[in-house]
Amino acid sequence: MLTFLSFCFFTGIFHTVVNAQISIVPGPTSIIEKTAPTPTLFVRQTATPRQVVAPQKEIALPTPTIFAAPQVLAASTQKQTQAPTPTEVPITIAPTAIPSPTATPIPQATIAVVTDLETLFTKYSDEYHADKELLKKIARCESGFNTTSNNSGMYLGMFQFSAQTWSSTRSAMGLDPNPDLRTNAEEAIKTAAYKIANGGVNAWPNCH
Repeated sequence: MLTFLSFCFFTGIFHTVVNAQISIVPGPTSIIEKTAPTPTLFVRQTATPRQVVAPQKEIALPTPTIFAAPQVLAASTQKQTQAPTPTEVPITIAPTAIPSPTATPIPQATIAVVTDLETLFTKYSDEYHADKELLKKIARCESGFNTTSNNSGMYLGMFQFSAQTWSSTRSAMGLDPNPDLRTNAEEAIKTAAYKIANGGVNAWPNCH
């Protein structure tokens, strides 16, 4: 648009200068007919908007990274360094011994050896003509054949003689009446056999 206005402006100035020169130059008496200038037609061009194309920048694509497969790498590594094969060491486990329960000993009364007692029962049952099995039954019932059995300090020995009964029976036998002899197995069996043979079995009412 600015170019078109400038062009028109300079064209007008040009015609003005040309007309001024013609009027100044003398000529023949004949009148020169002025010829009007042919108007110049200017075709107005419509400015076509230019399409501004932004320059395209080339975008560099990243170079793809190629990863080797783990199996291939593992194989190559195994070729380079081979780990030693572990040696299996047998483990021997000793069986744990289970401790056996220890039985608590039960204190038992001191009893003379059975063979010795058996000999004494046979000897004195024959000597006094007393029933041997009855003699043994009373000893088992009263004390379990325990020559030191003591019942409240009143009854002592295998046949649990009281001090009074012992002394009277021993005196009748013509033997030592000392009540301490009640704990002597042979003296106790001898005295009991004599008493049974002489009708004194009722001295042990719960055991005959």
